[in-house]
Amino acid sequence: MKTDLDFFNQDLMYAFHARNLSQTEALKQVADHAVKEIKATIGWDAEVEVTIEPETKDKHLFSVCMTVYGASEPVVVKKEGKHVLAVLKKVRKIVLRQLHRLSKKQVTFRRRQGFKEQFASQWEALCF
Repeated sequence: MKTDLDFFNQDLMYAFHARNLSQTEALKQVADHAVKEIKATIGWDAEVEVTIEPETKDKHLFSVCMTVYGASEPVVVKKEGKHVLAVLKKVRKIVLRQLHRLSKKQVTFRRRQGFKEQFASQWEALCF
């Protein structure tokens, strides 16, 4: 068994940590794909860290944690399950959903301010 593996992908610039896992090639491919989607969503200057490790009590359960810095606030998602690949895909989906929600809130907030300012001057002109 391998100990703590620390892979750093030079093309995508993200950290991948897998502890006590023997075959990590498929996991790295899914992580690469997830990081590409994350960086396309919020920008290429985002920092992403993927950590996969077995649970201490039960060796058949795995914990997958994905942390994203670079959005308006940091996004941290941690899930546990028996099948590592399925849990990693689930974490990817949750992270992307949260990032889309954060970016949607920013756009909506900006539009509301501009909308109010646009009609405020017209309303004052009508009232006076």
